[in-house]
Amino acid sequence: MPRRVISLVILGVALVLVGRSANAQTQIQIYGSWHCGSDFCTWASVRDMTDFDTKNHWMIDRGDGSGLPSVNLVVLSFVEPLKLLNKTNDSQTANGVPIGMNSAIVSYFTSHNIRVMLSIGGQTYTTYWDQALSENATQLGLNAAAVAKSLGVGIEIDYENSSSPNLTGLQAFINAYRSQLPYDATGRG
Repeated sequence: MPRRVISLVILGVALVLVGRSANAQTQIQIYGSWHCGSDFCTWASVRDMTDFDTKNHWMIDRGDGSGLPSVNLVVLSFVEPLKLLNKTNDSQTANGVPIGMNSAIVSYFTSHNIRVMLSIGGQTYTTYWDQALSENATQLGLNAAAVAKSLGVGIEIDYENSSSPNLTGLQAFINAYRSQLPYDATGRG
């Protein structure tokens, strides 16, 4: 058990050091929001964009006359890891992604210079994360990268297994993802 904690601390320090050197010229400031849509974070239905704008316009226009957004990052929550691994197609999911997380929603934000990420996991999907990582962590990472490329989004890992995390599988996921979308320390990519 102590070995895992040490590994996480070392990884955390490495990430902080990389972040500091990347931000030596300009600090990145993030004003973000996790977004669950209107159906309890499943995004299982396609949204009417007029209704979506009515409920979310405050994000793209802070209302002070400047026309600037209130946030610069929106995280669409949540993609179920096992469905992403299997590229599930059902009434709520297309190729493993909830049908509500689509190009219209992404464009709604990106057209106002707001970055978008899809969150994979969350507390509800901890068991599915572990199943997907055990079945084929590499393919899961490749599938996540393909979705990120096709929608023009980033991926946020919301893996909440603190009792017995599959760190080897998680690293394989990250390695596979980064094999398709290399890390960009400038924050532009």
